[in-house]
Amino acid sequence: MKFLLSIFTLAILTGSCNSKKATHTEQKKHMQQSGLSGTYKIKQLESKDVSFQNLTITFNDSTNQVSGFSGCNNFFSNYTIKENTIKFGPVAASKKYCGTEKNNLESTFLKALNNVNSFIIKNDSFSFTNETTEVFTATKSLAAKPSKSAIVKDNYKKFMVIYETSTRGAFKHIGISKSEITISKDRNLKEIDTFECKPKDWKELNELLSNSLVENLDLLEPPTQNRLHDGAPNATLSVVKGDVVMMTPTFDHGYPPKEIETLVNKVLSMAENATKQ
Repeated sequence: MKFLLSIFTLAILTGSCNSKKATHTEQKKHMQQSGLSGTYKIKQLESKDVSFQNLTITFNDSTNQVSGFSGCNNFFSNYTIKENTIKFGPVAASKKYCGTEKNNLESTFLKALNNVNSFIIKNDSFSFTNETTEVFTATKSLAAKPSKSAIVKDNYKKFMVIYETSTRGAFKHIGISKSEITISKDRNLKEIDTFECKPKDWKELNELLSNSLVENLDLLEPPTQNRLHDGAPNATLSVVKGDVVMMTPTFDHGYPPKEIETLVNKVLSMAENATKQ
């Protein structure tokens, strides 16, 4: 009886080990095939549903850089992966103030990010953990990488370009659509000046928005990092198409990534000319 019990126990332990090996092998195979690259929407944070908060995290395996939206500001960092363990470097973020509720959410998320040391793959979902405790879960966003036809069409009725700059004491929003240009210095966007967008300018702006550029805005690399240590204005550029929002990582205002330099200059020029009308 003892002999049979020992065999039964050994079989259970062996099965358990094989199961863990299989899970590990599946994760390793998934990583080899696709990696983490992509944009994910945060669903749960410390067991709380935050899917309605639009928190996102974007991985770029080719540069080992990570960025995203943490509830109020854009954040960015780097990361290293070894099998199913992950380690994030120091996290930097823009400095916009959004009120107590959103700031508390952001603080919780960034703290959680620093606590993560491993992850579990579940199809297109990831569970980021600290040892055995689930810190947050994320699902790959299909909307973040839409097909080219979903981004750029002849109909631009719901197409908009947004450029924002901010420091602790200043903020500026520029929004450009087919019919109008909106400009505001109010962080809550309650006070907005509206100007006409000239068809010629709108056409020229759209010609700068190639499919490949729009699809990869979140992967652009800021050429300078002055905003991190001397209080220089930080900036982001977003392209909105329907429910899809593609946004660059935060960069120094006046020093955009070279891929969007002409585009940013066109946006700023259109805004300046609009205020002179």
